[in-house]
Amino acid sequence: MNRQRKLSIVVPLVLVALAIVAITPARGALGRLVSRIVPALSENRERPIPTSGSSENLTATPTLDVEQRARAAHGWSASVVNSVARGAIIYYDQNGVATEQAALTVYRAYPDHVRVELYRRSGSEVLGFDSLGAWKSGVTILSAEQARDIRAYVRYAPERLFVTRDAGAPYREAGRRIEDNSAASPDQVTFDQVEMLDTIGPAPLPGRVGDRRRVYYYVNQTDSLVSTARWLEPDNPRQLIDDQNVAFIDVRADFSRWTRVAGILWPFEVTHWQGGRVDYRVVIRQVLVNQSLADSIFQGP
Repeated sequence: MNRQRKLSIVVPLVLVALAIVAITPARGALGRLVSRIVPALSENRERPIPTSGSSENLTATPTLDVEQRARAAHGWSASVVNSVARGAIIYYDQNGVATEQAALTVYRAYPDHVRVELYRRSGSEVLGFDSLGAWKSGVTILSAEQARDIRAYVRYAPERLFVTRDAGAPYREAGRRIEDNSAASPDQVTFDQVEMLDTIGPAPLPGRVGDRRRVYYYVNQTDSLVSTARWLEPDNPRQLIDDQNVAFIDVRADFSRWTRVAGILWPFEVTHWQGGRVDYRVVIRQVLVNQSLADSIFQGP
């Protein structure tokens, strides 16, 4: 059976199996998510973490810091060199109604290689980032916006916190944060905030734009799991993140349904927000670790 026939059988089965997730009354479920506090992150821009070897604003305590506690809770190890996640992605409109879904496979080679395969009834789409440049099947030249959106798949994972810390990225503990858990419950959740200066691809030269963002990770004080990754994304990817005149959009990824695979906790559900609304949700059914992945799969056609 060739690859095309396999996809024609597997994709419909995956989509049907996940249909219950997509048709679950989205307004109610997403309404509870929208009830979370979504303030601007701009107040943190007045206290940027250093971009050089300076120790200013960096946390130095004799006990385990927030990232170390989270690393231990997740069971993360630097011995993990890659991962493969399979499942589905469900897209929502501005009213919180599911409009489309596709079977999904995401390959990651740490720290910043990614390949995303999307299988729809109408056909397949493949895109990726090879640590130097983004690419997409069937597209010869990507726009700056397309390239930015593809690179961003590198950030939509909680282990990014551990990977960037291992790479020596500047780290700052940014205090506590309290959010409402749901609209139907008065319960509140307290998080420890961690700020990382996250760079995807080559570091930008002075005065030149690179993919560098100030990413805030919310670590649940109860179980030390990374619940959220959040950052301000410039509307124009050609502008610097520290330009006070730049317009930003609030981007957020919430992680849930934790499942331990190969001794490590992985989120089997990721809810992605743009500008305070949910635009897609990823539901994972399988995660594989340390597979035999050729470098070529992360390179464009």
